[in-house]
Amino acid sequence: MIDTKIQLIQFLVNNLQESLDVEVKNWLNGFQENGDKAKLAKEIIALANSGGGLIFIGFEDQGDVILPEIKPAVGELEAFTQDAIAEIVQRYVSPPCQCRVEMVSRKGSENQHPVIIVPGEHRTPLFAAKGSRDGRSLASGKVYIRRPGGYSEEARTQDDWEKLIDRLVKARQGDMLDSIREILSPSSGILMKDEGLDSWRDENMKLWQQKINEFPEDDPRHLKNGFWTLTFSINPFQTENLTILDTALQQMPKFSGWPPFTYLYNKEDHPRPQDNCITAYFPSYPWDISHDFWHISRDGKGFMLRHMQEDDSDYINKNNVHPRPQGLFFDWTLPIYRMTEVLKFIEALAKCFSDENASFHLIVNYCGTQNRRLQQHYFTYNLTNGAVCRSDSLNSSIKEPVTKIETNIEELIFRLLAAIYEQFDFTGLPPMLVKNVMKEALNY
Repeated sequence: MIDTKIQLIQFLVNNLQESLDVEVKNWLNGFQENGDKAKLAKEIIALANSGGGLIFIGFEDQGDVILPEIKPAVGELEAFTQDAIAEIVQRYVSPPCQCRVEMVSRKGSENQHPVIIVPGEHRTPLFAAKGSRDGRSLASGKVYIRRPGGYSEEARTQDDWEKLIDRLVKARQGDMLDSIREILSPSSGILMKDEGLDSWRDENMKLWQQKINEFPEDDPRHLKNGFWTLTFSINPFQTENLTILDTALQQMPKFSGWPPFTYLYNKEDHPRPQDNCITAYFPSYPWDISHDFWHISRDGKGFMLRHMQEDDSDYINKNNVHPRPQGLFFDWTLPIYRMTEVLKFIEALAKCFSDENASFHLIVNYCGTQNRRLQQHYFTYNLTNGAVCRSDSLNSSIKEPVTKIETNIEELIFRLLAAIYEQFDFTGLPPMLVKNVMKEALNY
């Protein structure tokens, strides 16, 4: 399996912009002056104190579009070795952190660029152990953080310190939980897995199975050709009652005619309360896109099962393709569109019932994928059709702060789906396809 961090770096370098966890620097004169080393140290401290991030070297850091690259002068590229970065950290950063250096090239370019990967799971704040000579680039003893827009500045306000302390406390809580797990099950690793969402998905699959067992074995509503599910949780999450949750769900943003967790308002199909959840099942017959089953709980967990839209009889025929390609398909663009909708749904739900520190966990499963072939629905993009999947089920997941949906939704979609597309004969998910389909969805 390809390192997802490397996949992310390649995606970002092709679409480079500064953000809370991405910093861009020029070649810093190949560290010929200590002031340039201090500038880099400041960014490392700020990113580490803000949850970690990436520093891309050798690019312009001004402008609102994709930042252009700078060709290195003699000796500048060679200056960015693992040892050189470690020496800067040891000299300027306290306590020192272990940064990693990777080399990357933008698509279509021969120029290599160092990328410094800054860790963020620290238990104490990092500060400048030594300042720059002028005191402006880096001030000794100061704690630096990241701000919106990709700026690194000294922590000054009460809000700055509260966010930093909260992050450190959560990191320590992780250590405590690991210690408890080790006591309960020494070195087994059994309790290290997040079982909560897996159990939630299994419970909902059983509920759906009970519903479809009411139909004859050959009924299309059994979805024997395949289906896909999404399972998510938001933490923290608090709502007073199901009525408030129901009202909020009806007001979620829509980016298509049939969004995730769709609401229908006739008596048969209207979502209903069930224990501490709101549940809906649309078992329409003949089988079409309205075959949905979904469940959302008061504690911020959601589950949705939907049939494969690619299996609709008019999937290809809408484009008057004759003869129609035979077999089952997996659409090039539908997953990107749907994951855009799903992430924006999670973001909107978190804004209603969580706080600025909310995080989410999302799992996507595709069932019945064996022998399906990648195929375009509308032939909008220059893509190769026909790659085949050999596995009958595919899954992928991400865990991130909810704030990343607003600032880095392209990155999240890419990370979530790249592992799905590679199962179709090692097909790479084009970053520009993610960008274009996401924009199409958000402009609906």
